[in-house]
Amino acid sequence: MRQKISLSICADDFGITHNVNEGIIKLISKKRLTEISCIVLTENFKRDAKKIKTFKNKVGIGLHLTLTDFKPLSKKYSLKVNGNMPSNKSLLFKCMLRRIDKKQIFNEIDLQIQNFKKYLGFDPNFIDGHHHVHQFPLIKECLIDVIKKRKLVKKIWLRNTDDEVSKIINRNVSILKTLIISFFGKKFKHLVKKNSIKTNNGFSGIYNFSSKVNFEEIFSKFIKHSGNKHVLMVHPGYSDKILSSLDSVTITRDIELNFLLSNNFLNVIKKKNKILKKF
Repeated sequence: MRQKISLSICADDFGITHNVNEGIIKLISKKRLTEISCIVLTENFKRDAKKIKTFKNKVGIGLHLTLTDFKPLSKKYSLKVNGNMPSNKSLLFKCMLRRIDKKQIFNEIDLQIQNFKKYLGFDPNFIDGHHHVHQFPLIKECLIDVIKKRKLVKKIWLRNTDDEVSKIINRNVSILKTLIISFFGKKFKHLVKKNSIKTNNGFSGIYNFSSKVNFEEIFSKFIKHSGNKHVLMVHPGYSDKILSSLDSVTITRDIELNFLLSNNFLNVIKKKNKILKKF
């Protein structure tokens, strides 16, 4: 009998809306996830945080570091546009040109970890980033500095988006987009390991978020060649008008949620010889 390979499935964006939260909580209760990643800037996170505290020992609960689109926690934050943080592209551009204040980024990261602990009662098990901002130039150095300041080096793991080029090509799902995001992940992974912080080995879950997607098909591709310590990113939830005003990923959240709740999901996991296990 073949030895089963562990697989971590992380649901991003807990906190973005109440209905997304409800979908993620339903998946946790059905044991379909191993990790959830929290946006801590919203009232929906504050209101629903107590609902996930009871699952503390069953799933990993992490910080979804958010430096785009939402209102920052820090009052002294110079990158705001109409009261909110900049877009993903704008932030990346400023980071590449080194036009950001590292002290402000450091402070915002620190405040988000503080807010996570305030409402959940413990430090995050891991940290990743909304739009993968935790891997951007300058921001990644600030993140490492905050982790060292808070003495979390041995208590936390950081998600990277690196995966082998051959696996990305073989999956044949949004290849160019995945290669670009993996490029930033590889550099980040090197920095994380250099600082003796745990990180995953393998990553998937990137696609075009089209409402016409056959999610069961691409899910099978995402896990086909995954090894131990591989992390699969998902975005499940119930979409609504509130979500549409906040994020471009909407209908596919319902599609992902329905698949993850289905028997087809369990059949795919079994067929691919995987076992769900938190990182």
